[in-house]
Amino acid sequence: MNAPEPTAHHADQVGQTLPLVVLMMFVVIGMAGVVIDLGNGYLQQRSTQNVADATALAGAAGIPTGTWSSIASQYAASNDIPGDRVTSSFNGKDAVTVSVSRTVPTYFLGLFGKSSITVTSTATATVEALTQIKGHVAPYAVTTQAYANGSGTTLFVENAPGAYGTIDLPAIDNTSGGSCSGNTNLGTPPNVKAELSDQLPAGELAVGGCLSVKSGASQPSATVVNSLPHLNDDMADDLKPIGGNTYQVIPQAWDDAQGLPPRLLYVPIVNQLPSGNGQAIIQQFAWFYVTSATGSGNKLTINGQWVSMALPDSGTTTTYIPGLKGQILTVELTA
Repeated sequence: MNAPEPTAHHADQVGQTLPLVVLMMFVVIGMAGVVIDLGNGYLQQRSTQNVADATALAGAAGIPTGTWSSIASQYAASNDIPGDRVTSSFNGKDAVTVSVSRTVPTYFLGLFGKSSITVTSTATATVEALTQIKGHVAPYAVTTQAYANGSGTTLFVENAPGAYGTIDLPAIDNTSGGSCSGNTNLGTPPNVKAELSDQLPAGELAVGGCLSVKSGASQPSATVVNSLPHLNDDMADDLKPIGGNTYQVIPQAWDDAQGLPPRLLYVPIVNQLPSGNGQAIIQQFAWFYVTSATGSGNKLTINGQWVSMALPDSGTTTTYIPGLKGQILTVELTA
């Protein structure tokens, strides 16, 4: 049987369908263009966001040393791609903001007159001071007056109980933020000796936490301090100055699990100390590097230098104070 000849009506239907097919093809291509080009734009924006985040963090880390601009520029240059437009700004105190813009060529959208799209990412990083610490803590509290914004040179003087006091430290299972309650390592000579050499780990301390003070407590010999690695008055082997009284640790064989040298200690700073046994409230923390000690018992004196250093972002923070020595710094993204 022969197939019937196409009718005029059928030919009209074919003629009407063909433009619809062509139109649908353009629609499909356009949708594919939107999906592919916008998807690529999203990936490029994630890439520029990574550059902005990392550059802002690097720049903020350079605020204490006054090198935020050069560090941000160097970091951006090594992480962006040719053609990126990177701008950095400093708020004059504690934050660096970075903007990264990138022009991304399109593929299918070019057929519709859109040859490129621009993606922009911004990030702000802030340098801050830690208000919560754990481990590697000096068994002594220092008053704000003796600390003198980091200009003092003494960690402890036994015969000056109004300025320096032996403290109990929280045991590692104590999360009170202080040593006035819960399990503690008492400020006795054997414990002080072990704590100075980081052999008796301390638990968590926090700004606002209560410290139990034993201002008249007996002390170990200066030999205990002077035997800490390595040589007395030789801080240059442990810490590298990077400007603005800020330092970096030079790794040594004797560094602890945190990568910190034995002579570098967290110190609680308090407003005032009792004349004997009593309590004090933590106002802030500072780094102190021990250089030497003299005497023993009720004549022990420990000397050194307040230094500022940065740690990875952890715990709670407070405002960074430009120029203040001894700050335990960290940097985090804030926008």
